[in-house]
Amino acid sequence: MPKKFDLVRLVRISTIVLVIASMNLLAVDLPVAKATDTSLDNYLNGQYYNTLVSNGNFVDINSMSAGAIQDFLSSKGSYLAGAPSSQLGDGANGRSAAQIIWDAAHANYDAAAGCADSICINTGTGTISPKAIMITLQKEQSLITTSDYNPGRLNAAMGYGCPDSGGCNSQYAGFSNQVGWGAWQLRWNYERSPLKHDQYYAGNVISIADRDGVRPVYLSNHATASLYRYTPHTYYGNYNFWKLGIEWFGFDGSSTNTNANVNDTSSVSARMYDGSYTVRGTKKSDDRTYYGGQLLANTGTTSWQFTFTPDTGTHDYNFAYKTGDGSADGTKLVTVEKHKQADINGDGKVNLLDLSMMSNAWGKNVKDFDWVNLNPQSDNDVNLLDVSIFANHW
Repeated sequence: MPKKFDLVRLVRISTIVLVIASMNLLAVDLPVAKATDTSLDNYLNGQYYNTLVSNGNFVDINSMSAGAIQDFLSSKGSYLAGAPSSQLGDGANGRSAAQIIWDAAHANYDAAAGCADSICINTGTGTISPKAIMITLQKEQSLITTSDYNPGRLNAAMGYGCPDSGGCNSQYAGFSNQVGWGAWQLRWNYERSPLKHDQYYAGNVISIADRDGVRPVYLSNHATASLYRYTPHTYYGNYNFWKLGIEWFGFDGSSTNTNANVNDTSSVSARMYDGSYTVRGTKKSDDRTYYGGQLLANTGTTSWQFTFTPDTGTHDYNFAYKTGDGSADGTKLVTVEKHKQADINGDGKVNLLDLSMMSNAWGKNVKDFDWVNLNPQSDNDVNLLDVSIFANHW
């Protein structure tokens, strides 16, 4: 059964839709001159997504004092700068947000310390840089630049226990819990990378699916492997981590090419709205890549790509690798779920049911693969840009 509409919010958002549809207003960010081009186009075209941050910057737990963290929060006009401890979760215990962030970086409380699979994070190791913690708070819930008290954002501050499929585990709710658990997880991911227990290890090439296509990502260091294990998308989350690291803290942006002489046989599930989709992969130089009998890449190359228009609904697409003599040498499966543009619930229509879902998410940060975010290439907020896109497809 569909949920009941919140009539107040529905009327408000419907009014916004009508205004935008009639006046065609769009919010436009003015360009800002930067030493490093942090645009999304440069990030994608230059393959900066292969190196999101250096290992040193990621785990420099002493990069900021608690006082410096407090000053930074204040400079950004953050609600966290003056947040009472009573609003920072059960584990705050009278501490300020700045102190919680510093303590989490040093694994100074239970949520930020502990062992799993023989990997132990404690005060001897610390977790991650307080700069990396604050970037994560921003990319997940915009908490560094949000000036108002918002319990929903605080309860999901680091996005910990909040999967792409939706919903958050209440066990990890609250700012102090989120910061502790999130910092612990990112350091645990970092320490796990050298062990090669799964695909998220430094030196590996993995396939990442986003709304604009599938691309191979070279995990150039342990920090980058950690971040992709935490957020398996090239954008918006990981793009924002890379971008904010450069703009806020002067991290170096490194362009590292994906250069692998292996057949990419990983299976990937993707979501998209109307339009074309591009699948990119790597292959052995001596092999060829095919789609439905069509040659995509010949011998002598180590990469391939194919742009096509998927069918509406959920469908599988197989890409085959063959040796020089025509023998099979592996396949790659890409499963694409496609909706009409602005058809948030996937019923083939753009109507009040979709508008209700947008209304329920209004003003929130959402995950990269959340359907209610109609412009993930721009941000992960549900805002006027999304409503404008919706109005144009009503």
